[in-house]
Amino acid sequence: MRRLEATPDTVHIGFHDARLEPVTAIESGEEIFVSTVSGHPDDDVPPEWLPPRIAEIYERAPRGAGPHILTGPIAIRGARPGDVLQVDILAIRLTQPYGYNMVTPLRGMFGAESPTRKTTIIPIDLETGLAEVMPGLRLPTRPFFGQMGVAPPREWGRLDSRPPNKYGGNIDNKELLPGTRLFLPIWVEGALFSVGDGHAAQGDGEVNQTAIETSMDGRFRLSLRREFALDLPFAVTPEHLITMAFHEDLDDAARLAMRSMIGLLEQHYGLPFHDAYRLCSVAADMRVTQFVNGNRGIHVLLAHGPLAALGSRPAFLD
Repeated sequence: MRRLEATPDTVHIGFHDARLEPVTAIESGEEIFVSTVSGHPDDDVPPEWLPPRIAEIYERAPRGAGPHILTGPIAIRGARPGDVLQVDILAIRLTQPYGYNMVTPLRGMFGAESPTRKTTIIPIDLETGLAEVMPGLRLPTRPFFGQMGVAPPREWGRLDSRPPNKYGGNIDNKELLPGTRLFLPIWVEGALFSVGDGHAAQGDGEVNQTAIETSMDGRFRLSLRREFALDLPFAVTPEHLITMAFHEDLDDAARLAMRSMIGLLEQHYGLPFHDAYRLCSVAADMRVTQFVNGNRGIHVLLAHGPLAALGSRPAFLD
């Protein structure tokens, strides 16, 4: 299996850009192991806890406006605009014994109430999977990647890594666990997939700006799909079909995410609009993915039970 380690030559910090050259290329359907890092050389932790080569990464890796260290981009041979990238998340593993939660003035839900920058180091027991969020309070970790995305349209230029958009990026959806299949619309040749922003644990909303940010490894299968098209990411977990949307206005993000779910029901399950609309009203759950990244995120979950009763099996399930 192909391996892609996080090094100064294989990561980029804080941006998405279609002009970025791929660091490796794979065939459609190939599995790849990817390591990612989160942290800073100045983190107040024992030196042996720091991510490998973190100082060199900050010295040499290309930088943008955002904070995220992203491994990639990975080119998928034969990918072209209009295709869909299927990302099967096969495994995720925490790799460092701490994470951090950071609050910055004027960011987060209550940024005006945070006059100073504050970074809290959160120890993680890699054997038990428990994170010490504060003295006397340990919570179970539930690791997932906050950032998974392809390159944006070339005409958009270099983008801050913080706001998610139709190419994915900083989705911050805690439901994207191992066993999930994520679908991303492709905008450029090669797709150019990048991943990072490991989260050991996060609540829906991510209200104070960050989760438990940490390093982790992932194993993915990246495949091209051409039998359907899409404009926004969606996912299939073992329990749910999930649509996602992003907009600076939370109401608009909600409408886009729900309309995307109705559209999937129309296109892939053969439901007329009002039947799909009614099903979503009585069976779908709408949640705030994150509130703090410029573009707000909404995701809509519909359980597989009602979908199976419709008697159709869409191609994206195979």
